[in-house]
Amino acid sequence: MLTGNADMDTAINAINEGSIFRFLNKPCSKEVLAKTLTAALVQYRLVTAEKQLLEQTLSGSIQVLTEVLSLVNPAAFSRAERARRYIRHIVTAMSLGNPWQYEVAAMMSQLGCVTLAPETIEAVYSGQKLSPDEQAQYDAHPSVAYDLLSKIPRLEPIAWMVKHQNRPVVEFESGDSGMADMRLGAEILRITLAYEKLIHKGVSRTEAAHTLARQNKNFSTDFFRALVTLDPNAEEGEIRKCRIEDLALGMIIQQEVRTGDGALLVAKGQEVTSPLLSKLRNFHARRVIAGDVTVSLPTTTLAFVKGAS
Repeated sequence: MLTGNADMDTAINAINEGSIFRFLNKPCSKEVLAKTLTAALVQYRLVTAEKQLLEQTLSGSIQVLTEVLSLVNPAAFSRAERARRYIRHIVTAMSLGNPWQYEVAAMMSQLGCVTLAPETIEAVYSGQKLSPDEQAQYDAHPSVAYDLLSKIPRLEPIAWMVKHQNRPVVEFESGDSGMADMRLGAEILRITLAYEKLIHKGVSRTEAAHTLARQNKNFSTDFFRALVTLDPNAEEGEIRKCRIEDLALGMIIQQEVRTGDGALLVAKGQEVTSPLLSKLRNFHARRVIAGDVTVSLPTTTLAFVKGAS
């Protein structure tokens, strides 16, 4: 700020309310002005570089955790991926700010399942009754995920949402917008996972949404309207059989892929990524899985495949 009105109150207000980097009095020499502008540019570049580094580190950490979950526990990853797709539609329909945090919470919601045996996860998702010990282990997975995620800077709010994914926390604390966003995120995650569970059991979209609306009467009606209009196949394109060696990144696996002894290798709904592609090709080379799978091709992937052919 360059001013001829250099009284104390003006300086205080400029710095405290205007986020002023430097306060200069008139007259100001060209040399002082040039040095001030240079210092401001250096400070801006430092802040920008740190922000980009943090964002890239955060994005990379999320991607690594997601890939690990998809390889170690495909059933848990598949559920998280379905929840993410649902939540992407919901937050867009509700015009919520910072939509990325709700999607990340969905992707990380099943991270704690890496500590569970794959058979336990499959039993849960198929509706089988668990033993008391297994149930206790499964009930603890949100806290396990919280312990992992809370160690990553900037992911603390996401970790809180994941930890509270099974608890109704709709009551927002007045005057604390950060906590309100976290509580809203936890509620969206909780109800979306309940919706995913009903859909997985064969309940229709409309019936599932209406059932959850009756059970959660104090929650936003916009949320349930978004559920009713949600099309689970909106991101899917052409469905076809594809040989393992012809799989392309971005395709969606539309069948369970199991080994000869019945172990789940890939769950239905998983997107083909580089690590998953390597995994499938390695198992196919050992002749423990079939040579082709059913996939869907999203519009962008389909256009690429047709263009390449």
